[in-house]
Amino acid sequence: MRTLLSAFAFVTLGLLSSCGGGNESASEPDTGTRYRSYVYASSDVAQESDLAYSTRPNMGGMQYTSSLTRDAERDLPTLTMRLDVFEPPLKPGQGNRPLVVFVHGGGFQAGDKGERADEAVSYARLGYVTATVNYRLTPDNDTNPVLRQTAITHATEDLQNAVRYLKANAARWSIDVNRVAIVGTSAGGALALTAAVMGDPDALEGTESDYDGVSSHVGAVVSTGATLIDPLFDSDPLLNYDAADAPVLLFHVSGKPDSATGATWEANVLPTKARIDASGNTCEAVPTPEVEHTIKVSVGSNHWPTIRDFLYRELALAALPA
Repeated sequence: MRTLLSAFAFVTLGLLSSCGGGNESASEPDTGTRYRSYVYASSDVAQESDLAYSTRPNMGGMQYTSSLTRDAERDLPTLTMRLDVFEPPLKPGQGNRPLVVFVHGGGFQAGDKGERADEAVSYARLGYVTATVNYRLTPDNDTNPVLRQTAITHATEDLQNAVRYLKANAARWSIDVNRVAIVGTSAGGALALTAAVMGDPDALEGTESDYDGVSSHVGAVVSTGATLIDPLFDSDPLLNYDAADAPVLLFHVSGKPDSATGATWEANVLPTKARIDASGNTCEAVPTPEVEHTIKVSVGSNHWPTIRDFLYRELALAALPA
């Protein structure tokens, strides 16, 4: 169903942090700085909710796609993954717009796409088409290495199929399939990093595409509160780093261990950066000593100027009509 955000009630889960942004009611004038400052009000942004993008078997009947539907989905034989799309008005003659996909956190076992809705609205107000995704969640993966690897593999497969779905339906929202970015927080940040490294033509072992001929490759990835060095299993044999991967902007706490994952700048962040840089790709690692786990990624947040400039550069947005 397509609605305007003035009638949309945002979902906030108490166990995860939420980020602000996108709540102003009055439209600001179009300043000619699309994708860098607000050109629309929240009420200008249209939403399409709960769009089904993939269906998969429910492993042992133990998985679910959201903390909100956990009880209803557990024991189901299959799970259908869904996403929300937030679309700003299409200016006459503007052409296709860049897409930003937001991925929630929760340790691969909790969370919901609604947690990232505020950020999605704030970016849509800049002119981006945005989306928030649900993916398969796997309980108890934080103590079992086999479950951990399975949880990450299944969630990565879902995220990549969400990207493929949005590209396959690009005409519906006037999306530029060559200008797609992923922004992920916590576990969502880990999925964004994995998708950056393993976007088509690479393929994470055990994953399949639902959209033949549609690539999951993206042009840029922003991650916070995650690295590619997992504490429970050696992920290196699964990953294929190369120069064609998506450039990465990686925010991570420094000077102390991450309060949620225990990861440190020296043991986890720098090795992640080194692997990406050595491939011929680029990883810009930004220390965030002021936070315990993740930064806010919404428009106007403390680190927004860095995110803004990274996306503007890596997606070559200066070449698009103002």
